[in-house]
Parts: sequence; structure tokens; C-alpha cells
Amino acid sequence: MDFSTLLRTQAKVVKLLNNSLLKNRLVGIYLFEGAKGTQKIEAAYYFASLLMCERPNKPCGECLSCKRIKEGKHPRIFFVEPGGKGSILKSQIDDLEHEFSRVSLEEGIRVFIIKDIDKATLEASNRLLKFLEETSSTTYGILTTENLQNIINTIKSRSQIISFSKVPRDVVIEEYTKRGIKEEHSRILSILTNDINEGLVYSKDEKITAMIELVKAIGEAIWFKEKEPILVLNEMGKTLLSEKDKMYHNMFIDLMATMINDHIYYKLNQKNEITFTSVDFDIDCEVKELFTIVEKVLVYKQKIKYNVNVELMYMQMLIEVAR
Repeated sequence: MDFSTLLRTQAKVVKLLNNSLLKNRLVGIYLFEGAKGTQKIEAAYYFASLLMCERPNKPCGECLSCKRIKEGKHPRIFFVEPGGKGSILKSQIDDLEHEFSRVSLEEGIRVFIIKDIDKATLEASNRLLKFLEETSSTTYGILTTENLQNIINTIKSRSQIISFSKVPRDVVIEEYTKRGIKEEHSRILSILTNDINEGLVYSKDEKITAMIELVKAIGEAIWFKEKEPILVLNEMGKTLLSEKDKMYHNMFIDLMATMINDHIYYKLNQKNEITFTSVDFDIDCEVKELFTIVEKVLVYKQKIKYNVNVELMYMQMLIEVAR
């Protein structure tokens, strides 16, 4: 568990947690809320490090407790996340309660972390409330969510809510480039997700890499008329056309819209905002027309939600865009 990005992007949260410990103002349950990619889980483990570090300069990162936490192997930290059905079930809270009812092999503070508490079933939420009433003074809990409004009020009222700021795009891009990803690819990944860890997974996904090249080739065909965009799609997009996962189709539409937006940024002389830095944007097209094209593309993102024939849908989209 690496805290470097957390320390850089959520300085206010880190300061609040540090001060709570220094001033002895800790509470039993924290609710970390914020958009995807805002380092909430990293902050939960950072908080556990604050509580469990064996040295005065907490967290030191060097003691046995800190090393165990970084490796995700601390025996007094318990992690719960939505299961295969996408929900946190009552049985998972029962298991958590059972763990805390047992005598720990090690004395000291125990911490539980529940990811996406908004996805808990009503039964699981009620069981959690009962569990919270019975926890000891050496037990701390961190709940995380991207949808604060979906959490029942009784859980919110028992927690100290801490809000996380969205990570600025330039910071996300820099984090990717620091890890050896080329700048253009880093910019594209920052469009696909604000979650740095998720973006690192995407960077190794061959389907996404091929999709990026497809978008650039279609863009070149649309603007420079050297080849029919539909022909490019059929030649380079066979994997996309046969893809069943709607995530990839949403990404494709997002990247198409991004490339057109890049043309707008170029026309408005805002070149630092451009994502596809290797694309030639010197085209004969008015900004107003480009806005209209973006709107046309984004209409198709709504259609992906339904069981449509994606090949016919993309052909229709490209015909409209290339007019």
C-alpha cells in the first residue's frame, strides 16, 4: 500500500486524520466519501497505520505494523467489499462480527474497512448498526462510498463524514507519466478514469490500446477524407465490434467525443487541454459545427445502454459525423 499519491492529492484529509490522533479526538467510525479514484481506501489504510504504528513519528513506514499494512497482511485489519452480486450481504457482516467476537492472537487496536458501504443490503446495514453498538474502545471502522446519498441515515449519523476532493486531471496525468506511460497515453487514460490504479490496469489492456489507435485512424479518415471511416472501422475495429462488455463501447464513444473536443481546443488556442497530442488538428471546420458533432456522438452513448446492434449503430454514427 503506497501512500505517496494520497499525501499529494488529499493533504486536507491527511492533516485532519493526523490532528485527530495528536489531539486525541478520534471517533470510532469514519465515513470517507468522494468520487471514484480519490484514494479513500488508501486513506483507510493510512489511518490504520496512524493507529497501529509502533513509533512516535506516525506512521513511520518502517516498523513491523507499518510494513504489514503496506503488504496488506496485518492480522488486526479486516477488509470487506461487495461480493460477486455487487452487494455487501448480511452474511459478510456476520463474518466480520464473528471475527471481532474472537479473542485476537495479538493485543491492540483492531480496524475494519468496508468498501462501498452504499452497496450494502438493508439486512446488512441493520446488522452493521447492531455490530457498531457492540464494538469496543479499541475498535475503529472506516466505511467508504462514492454515493453518500444512498447510505441510510442511521449509519451516517453514527459516523464522522470526511469528504475527499476530486484529483485534478494534471495530477492524474503526472502520476501515469511517472510510472513510465507516455504523455499522450497518460492523457487518454485520465479521460477514461480518474482512478489512478484503475488507469494503470487499463494501460496494459490490449483492447484499449487498439481502441485508441482505432479512434485516431477514424478521426484522420473523417477530417482528411483519405479513407471512408466505416471502412476503417471494419478493418481495425473487429475486436470492438464483437465486444460484449459495454464498458469498452462507452470508452470508445468517450474517446471519439474527446478527439472532437480536441479540435475545439485547437481552434480556441487552448492546446494545453488537448488529449490526442499526436493528431493533426489543422482542419477546415468551424467551432460551432464541431460542437454539433460532439452532441451527435454523445447521443450514441445513451443507445449503448440498450441491446442494439453495435456495428449498425457505429455505422450510423460515422455517417452522421462524416457528413
